[in-house]
Amino acid sequence: LNRTREPLPRIAILNRKGHRRLLDSNTISNILMDRLALTYRPPVLYFEAFSFEQQAEAFTNVDIIISPHGAQSTGIFFMPRCGSLIEIFPPGLDSRPWFGTMAALSGLNYSYVYVGKRMKKETEKIMLKPELRSKARKQLVCAPVETIVATVMEQIDHWRRCCGLS
Repeated sequence: LNRTREPLPRIAILNRKGHRRLLDSNTISNILMDRLALTYRPPVLYFEAFSFEQQAEAFTNVDIIISPHGAQSTGIFFMPRCGSLIEIFPPGLDSRPWFGTMAALSGLNYSYVYVGKRMKKETEKIMLKPELRSKARKQLVCAPVETIVATVMEQIDHWRRCCGLS
């Protein structure tokens, strides 16, 4: 809760319309607004209809992005320094090195939420077989809201420290 009106980063949810769509993204946005006492509702963005320039501008104007794993996150290098990517993986899918490395090279923090039960065990089985990997990539993502909120709060703390605000 932001009772002291300390500066808060700009937060957005980057969603997808097809595979790996984050279910309940509007609910997550509303809960973040309420729990963090934000003066705005974090926007839910869909890049399918955005031009490259619009995508770059969107990344430039946000400090924390919450997104299911996918190519829509490749523009994170446009984000301001001290920002964060929170990537959400459906069960059986683990591609942390891709965007985690890109985030680090861009001066961003990176964290992830895995929606399955045991990431290592589930992904070892699935990532080695193309037909299972393809099936895992097509899942819709139902992320636990409380985990998302807790992860965003961790990233806010990181943002404040990085920006010299705490």
